[in-house]
Amino acid sequence: MQSIFAKSMKDSVVRGRLLQLLYERRREGSIPFGQGEQAVLPPGGINPRDWLRALAQLSEYHVIDWIPVEDQSGMGLLSGFAKINDFGVKVLEGGVAPPISIYIDKSWRTTVPRRQTPTAPSTPPQQQVIMDALEKVITAINQADVSEQEKNERKLCCEDCWVAKQRLAY
Repeated sequence: MQSIFAKSMKDSVVRGRLLQLLYERRREGSIPFGQGEQAVLPPGGINPRDWLRALAQLSEYHVIDWIPVEDQSGMGLLSGFAKINDFGVKVLEGGVAPPISIYIDKSWRTTVPRRQTPTAPSTPPQQQVIMDALEKVITAINQADVSEQEKNERKLCCEDCWVAKQRLAY
């Protein structure tokens, strides 16, 4: 029983660290996680598998928006883009109770190293409008009152749009 409690405490801490990172970087839009070259690495002391599991859990409870990227390796590797949504912001700022245990320590500062990326030119206004619209579509799908399978099917229908959105962003 004690090991189960310790495990759930650890998961809640990882979820809290991840949510805080997404909150602090919310102005960047969707951030890459998983196996991609630009993927955000977990802070020291957090197992990469726990980091990705926390992403899946926060997405499942609609605290973040998650855009999966198809695994081309055939090894079942989890990759995609995450962004804190309005509900997640309210959870972090204390406006609503979290739907899953999330430990948030206000004294934390994100220490996740960012991978060096070349400076991209600023996004033209038309592209930003398209990116914002696509973000709203995925948020609406995530909030729809349908099964997770149906949500995933709807997201796959928009996969080409999401790939295009990410190309616009980078």
